[in-house]
Amino acid sequence: MGTMGEFERIIEKLKVKSDIFKAMNVASPIVAVNYDCPICQDREIIPVEQEDGSFSARNCECKERKIQKRLFKASGLTEEQSTLRLDDFKPNGDTMQMYLMARNYIDRQAWKENKGFALVGSVGAGKTMLAQIIASEIIMDKKMTVIFLPTTSLMAELRVAQFSDGGVEYEQRIDRLINADVVIFDDVGKEKPTEWVQTQYFRIIDGRYNHKKTTSFTSNYELVTLSDRFSEFGEAIISRLVAMTRDSIVNIKANDYRLL
Repeated sequence: MGTMGEFERIIEKLKVKSDIFKAMNVASPIVAVNYDCPICQDREIIPVEQEDGSFSARNCECKERKIQKRLFKASGLTEEQSTLRLDDFKPNGDTMQMYLMARNYIDRQAWKENKGFALVGSVGAGKTMLAQIIASEIIMDKKMTVIFLPTTSLMAELRVAQFSDGGVEYEQRIDRLINADVVIFDDVGKEKPTEWVQTQYFRIIDGRYNHKKTTSFTSNYELVTLSDRFSEFGEAIISRLVAMTRDSIVNIKANDYRLL
């Protein structure tokens, strides 16, 4: 017989202690547990006794809050980014068009109709901030999984995952990106457009297009330039992105606010 593992030894010790307390006719010591919600003890449901003595359950008031917390954690937004709201964005004459698009997109909850948005053009105009605000608003709706993803980080992570676990982790990441309810790609085209990078873009975007998933993106490149940059798959990638965002595409020409 092999050596008893640490976990099994702990269990045996607890059993012995319990037997000792029983023999002494003394109650076992109570271990204090700190719950986020003491009402339901983090079960998110509360048992309710019926008149006939049977039990049913109702949702605890903490359930919606915890769902939202889990969605934010899975989204890729930082804690600071998750608190951004439209009022935090201060538009000027150059950025008013994309601000109005964002407000209209949020007001009509366009993501529920599988419609995305695209913010392309000038560096430092606030495209990323507006995209994060929209992502936060979608998560607040509490009905959809949202992924906000800088594409440079995406490609780096996929490259590492490709050589982990025989490619299993890579396939899991691709599958998650294809099937998430909403994905917002930030800074499309910023990375060096190698054939491998273009292949990843096409696989993910084509998958989302075929599955009719809500897809949005930002880029410092205008659409024609972006298509030329993706020389191998440019037309195929951009045509699908345009099809998924055509009702809410804004081409921004503005000064870099970081330099003002």
